[in-house]
Order: sequence, then structure tokens, then C-alpha cells
Amino acid sequence: MRHLNIIPIALSLLLSFGSLSCSDNKDVYDTEDIHFVLENDVLSFQRESNSNNFRIKSAVTPQISCSENWVSLKLERLTASIYRLYVTVDENNGDSRSAEVTIKSGDETKTLTVNQSALAQASVHEIADWLGLGWNPGNQMDAYKNGVADELCDGNYPLTQELFNKIKAAGIKTVRLPVTWIGHIGAAPDYKIDDRLERVAEIVGYAENAGLNIIVNIHHDGSGGYGFWLDFKGAAANIAKNLEVEDEIRKVWTQIAERFVDTGDFLIFEGFNEIHDGDWGWGANTTDNGHQYRLLNEWNQLFVNTVRATGGKNATRYLGIPGYAGGWELVEHLELPKDPATGRLLVSVHCYSPGKFCMEFYDEGGNWTYLPEWGHTASEGKYPADDVDEEGLANIFKGLKERFTDKNIPVYIGEFTCTNRPAGRESAFRDYYLEYFCKAAHDCGLAPVFWDNGGKGLGAGQGAIFDRQTGDFVHSNAASVAAMVRAVSDHSPEYTLESIYERAPAPESI
Repeated sequence: MRHLNIIPIALSLLLSFGSLSCSDNKDVYDTEDIHFVLENDVLSFQRESNSNNFRIKSAVTPQISCSENWVSLKLERLTASIYRLYVTVDENNGDSRSAEVTIKSGDETKTLTVNQSALAQASVHEIADWLGLGWNPGNQMDAYKNGVADELCDGNYPLTQELFNKIKAAGIKTVRLPVTWIGHIGAAPDYKIDDRLERVAEIVGYAENAGLNIIVNIHHDGSGGYGFWLDFKGAAANIAKNLEVEDEIRKVWTQIAERFVDTGDFLIFEGFNEIHDGDWGWGANTTDNGHQYRLLNEWNQLFVNTVRATGGKNATRYLGIPGYAGGWELVEHLELPKDPATGRLLVSVHCYSPGKFCMEFYDEGGNWTYLPEWGHTASEGKYPADDVDEEGLANIFKGLKERFTDKNIPVYIGEFTCTNRPAGRESAFRDYYLEYFCKAAHDCGLAPVFWDNGGKGLGAGQGAIFDRQTGDFVHSNAASVAAMVRAVSDHSPEYTLESIYERAPAPESI
């Protein structure tokens, strides 16, 4: 069923508070026998003066107090029994500090803990520099066969410490580790993850040992509407199914988060990957009055609530938040979740533009191919003049800058790529594209993460830059990676996007 006019309203009413409780499926705000509930019991701030807020359910007007004068409080009544508490902290010019806010409802008392770091909140450009150039070992921990995720089923060698050491030496700063969990999650109600979680922990250890950041996500369990346990299409069509899926999301992310509760900030969690109904943004999302977009926003909020509830390092860990179908094209429908930790959310987008140059496609004759050239010096017939060129690519990133980074919301491009080409003119255009892409992105405060699909050949479908077995570069990718690293790290005034543009491969001689 594709057009469900009443479901968006019903689902919105049911879920308006439904993601607040991380302990069970009940919405404590709608439960008659619970009269006093805090939406959050911990708020975390960086050094700067800032504000955050959360809701309180109380049968009577709550009494709020705090003995610390650097914390200011304001209570607003929303409904007969729902209140919003605004918490503002002064700038912290000393050591990290904490305060307790006492909240009373009749004879009951609850406590809110307010933590404030001595560290300044990082700017989007500082975060982009920290993430640097990233790398995905694609078709590895995300690969699956017959409904079971398997690290080796796509023919790649196991990830190793030696590989991570070599990619660090090459200038990579961040690994995005796509992880598919299907076939490794037990039955309800516990949904216990098997020893795959320990294999993920081992790989996170490789990153820590090598001095790399690492992003861990839930990958193919639901992306593409394939009908696995993370059944977005089913959840969008049926309230009961959505409640079932949300329960599993909560329990799976709780297990992942608890396993890494003491792991440092080099580890980032990313909630989901390319969530859509199977039609890649051209399906029911175009006719359902925003229902699917709102549902993904609800799932993102549930992800944030679940991770934060585990405490420890997870209380302030950076979290990656994806939009519909993962790409930049529909990211305007993304609403950032409310977060008890200020300034700790990152927006995740993918960019495979222009697709026929950087990836591959079937031509009119049914041949698996790609376009060999790109940009303003491309030969006629080898790249269409009406496709995304340098200006078009830069405008994509400027759009993300205006929507997010100009508002100090960090963004990373979790996936981009360009297939390997034969040496010579084709390879030169590939290197030009990669350097221009990374520089244009980084200039807008975006951190790019290359999608390496493991294909070590040349041509369509062959996108490896590192050999998974040896850690060595594939083909001429030593120069390619060096150019991408320079694009995200060289801030000298003479190295500009225009200087790269001027170094494009020369037009073909007539």
C-alpha cells in the first residue's frame, strides 16, 4: 500500500512522545498511573554559555531549584500536565563542573545533573580538520549473503591492524566502518547480538591503536526497504510494526552503546544508513505529506535518546544523524534530534554526483560502463555539458554550508567515490575530480569519507584505493590519496579551488 492518508496523523499522535523512554515500549508521558517524569536527567554543555531544555510531566506545578549561580532556570507550562524546563549555563572559565537541579512534584523529588566542560565547543572547521580525509572499507563488515552478514562473503580479506596502520600513514584520519547486523541478532524480546559485536570492538581497537577516528553504524539492516528487521517500509505503513521495529532499534543500539561506554571520543556512532522505502526518494515519500520524513526523524531521536541513556562517554559522544535515503538531495527534510548534550551532533550525507562519472551505469547497449572525463576541459561526447560540473559540485556543498555549517552544525560526507581508470588521460580526470571534490567540500566545512568498494581492477565497479590484504595502494592511488589529503589539510592562501580548476587536464587536441 503506497498512499496512506490517515497514517501520518495517527502515527504522529502515537509517537509524539514515544521516543522519550529508553527502558520499554510504553510512552510514560501517556501512561495514566505515572504522574512525575523527566524527559532527561542529565544535560551536558561545553565551556561556552548555552541553553538546553526538556519536558517534565507533573500533576502539579513542579518546584525547581539549584544552589549554583552559574545555572539559570526557567519553567514554561505547555499543557495541563506537561512543562518545559529551560536550563542556561554561564561561560565556564575554570575546571569542568557539575550542578544538581532539584525538581519537586508534590511529595516526589527528582534530580537533574548539569555538567559543563572546561573545553570549548569545536567549530565546524575544527571538526572537519579533526575528521580529515576518511575511508570506508566498503563491502566488508556491511556485506551479507542469504540474510547473514559476513565480513568475507564479498571476497575481501579480513581487516587487520597492519591495514589500519598503513592507511593512517597515508594521511587518512577517519575510518567509517559500515556494519550490517542481520543474522547476528537474537529473537525478541532481548534481541541479543552475538560475537559479531566483539569483532566490531576488535576493529575499533585497530583504529585506536593506529590513532584513527572511527564511525560505527547500522548499515544494510534496513536501507533500501529490503525487508530485514529494520523494516522502514513496513513501519511506515503500520503502527504496530513501527513499535516493534523501534523496540529492536532501542535494544540493538543499547547493546552497541554499552559495549563502548568507556571508549574515547575517537569513536562516533552513526544511527542508520540510507533509510528509504525501496524507491530511493522517488517513492511514497513524494506523496505522503512528509510522513516518511517524520518517521525517520523519530528514529533519529530514538537513536540519540538510546545512546545518551547509557551514560559514560556516550553521554557526550559525537553522533552522526542521516537524512532520508542518505544523500544530500533530500536533506532539507532532516530535523536534528533534541540532544541533552549541546553541540555533539553531526549531519551525515552521501554524495555520488555526478553518478555516471564517479560510479558506473548501463548504457543504451546494456554495457556496464562509466563516463571517462569530467569538468570544463572534458571532450565533447565524453561528458555531457548538462550534467554536474565544477560549479554544480561546488553548489551542492554551498547548499549544505548554508543549511548546516553556517549555523555551526558539522557535516561529514560519509560516502563519495570514483572508480579506478587506466593510466593516462582517464586517470588524470579521476584525480582532478577527487582533489576538486575534497577541496570544495572542505572549504565549506565538510569532511569527505571515500567509499572504497574493494574492487581492485580498472573500470566500471572497481573502486579500491587500498589492498585489504597488504594495506598497499591499488594502481596509482598513492598520488590520488595524497591529492585528497592535501585538499583537506593545506590551508595556504595560494592553494585554492581556483588553483585546482586551473590545473585540470588539458583539452584534447583537435
